[in-house]
Order: sequence, then structure tokens, then C-alpha cells
Amino acid sequence: MLAQTTTRKTIRPPSGFEDHLCRRDAAALLGFASEFKIRQLEKEGRLRAVRGAMGSAWYPRGQIEALRSKAARPLSPTAPRLRWPDDALIALLREKPRTVVDLVVDAGISISRAERVYRFWLAHEGPGEAQAKAPAERRSEERIEHDALVRQLRDADPKVRRQAFEELKRLRR
Repeated sequence: MLAQTTTRKTIRPPSGFEDHLCRRDAAALLGFASEFKIRQLEKEGRLRAVRGAMGSAWYPRGQIEALRSKAARPLSPTAPRLRWPDDALIALLREKPRTVVDLVVDAGISISRAERVYRFWLAHEGPGEAQAKAPAERRSEERIEHDALVRQLRDADPKVRRQAFEELKRLRR
């Protein structure tokens, strides 16, 4: 069976409104993945549509471009945010100390992306003075040695297990 591909036909604006955009084109111009956001803007009163054939909605290009210039902030809490490149996110982290949560809130990016950028920043630059004050390992030397011996107790080689057990007994005294 052959898979059928559907192509959307471009519809024409009503006569006299050639400079207007259909809902799909308006969504693309604003960077929305779906036409639904355009419907939301219309319900909120931010867009006013001219109706064409069969009730199709057409929006003045000027209104769409005005909304596009205001897109620095999301239009609604559920609206998609601007696409931040990684270097801009790292610049935000350099600007002032931020956490992953701050990145999510300030830049409006997903938690997983914020975590990736934050890990990259920590590995390559870090928070500067704050990183120098915090040691990489918080456990004491004795605790690190004890944990290594406990891991050796799980070794497949009985000689390694016996040596680790003897060393743990010696440390307890």
C-alpha cells in the first residue's frame, strides 16, 4: 500500500485584502508551531480577523508584525518563548550567578535544556569565586578510603575481597 502525502493548498485572500495573511502564515511569521496560538490571540483581542471564503480568517500584516516586535516577552503563559542560542544563555550565566531554575524562568527554556547548558558552563567556566570556595569532594579521606574498601568487598576475586575485609577490620581498631 502506498502512503499518501497530503499537501496543503495555499488559499487566496479575499479581494481587496491581498496584504493580509492567513492563519497558517501568521503562525509561521510569529514562530508558532501551530495555528492554535493565532486563534488564542484572536480570542484575547490582540488580533482582528477579516473573514474570507468559507469563514477563513485573514489578518493584516501590520498587526502580525506589531505582535512580532512585542515577542521579546511571551504573549501568554503558554505561548512559546524566543529561541535562545546557547552562547546567549552562557552570557546570562556570566552576567550574574544563576541557577538552572533561574535560566528556565529568565530565558523561558525547557528544564532539560537549562540543565545541559548549566552543566556545560560549570564544566568549562564555572561560577568563578563560588567554585573555588566549594571543594569538589566533601567526604573526608578516611571516608573515601572506607568506601573504596566496601566496593572491593563486592569484587569477583576472593583475594581482593579478603584483603579488603582485613583492611576494614584493621581500620575499626
